[in-house]
Amino acid sequence: MFSKLLKYELKSVGKWYFALNASIIAISFFLGFSIRSLTEYAENHSDISAHNFAQLFPILLALIFGVLVAGAWIATWVIIVRRFYKNLFGREGYLTLTLPVSTHQIILSKLIASLIWIAFNTLVVAFGITLLVLPVSGIGHFLAFLPQIGKMLTLKSWLILLLALIVSTLSGTLMVYLAITIGQLFTNRRALMAFIIYFGLNIAVIAISELTGGNLTHNGINSEYLTFTTIESLIEGIIFYFATHYLLKNKINIQ
Repeated sequence: MFSKLLKYELKSVGKWYFALNASIIAISFFLGFSIRSLTEYAENHSDISAHNFAQLFPILLALIFGVLVAGAWIATWVIIVRRFYKNLFGREGYLTLTLPVSTHQIILSKLIASLIWIAFNTLVVAFGITLLVLPVSGIGHFLAFLPQIGKMLTLKSWLILLLALIVSTLSGTLMVYLAITIGQLFTNRRALMAFIIYFGLNIAVIAISELTGGNLTHNGINSEYLTFTTIESLIEGIIFYFATHYLLKNKINIQ
């Protein structure tokens, strides 16, 4: 049953979301070659209009690219919030919470689907940036620069960084789930209360992080700092998860 829940969550994403991410790739490809072509055009023409056009057009395309990337990120989080709220507290709530599945399975199916959506969006943006840079820098310079990125951190640090990103993403998603769930405990203005709760949770997390590990940031990003961040996010995620589970199971009225 858990696999069916996860499959349903993944299928719930509209085609417009994939079209938006496809647009990021398309505009990145077009933007990269446009910048290269306009740069070559400006180099071969000394008139002012050529240089002005060569400067303004890439800026316009870059703005469009930025809007698409921001839109894709916003759309991803809108999907995460909407799916959790609509599926549990909207018209589908009664059916969802009375299915022959545990509350753990409901939360985990939504959490895993959210992680997949975020990972998909991240890969699309990374691929789009690659398509944007590649025509301008050239394949040779691009391939020569890749090893330099790898040398910024050790292999151990890169692995810990990846783990830290995954854990922090899960923890952040669970914080959203908890804020929405707490918001449903109020009689009026539930959406507003959920937003206030989320804002308060963020402040509390930042304050605790500064108190417990603020001194680690003085040494920059290293294995010690990444390990601490991962453990901290893991603890926060566990608290958010079980708090959400408890409220859904014991405090939320599905009538």
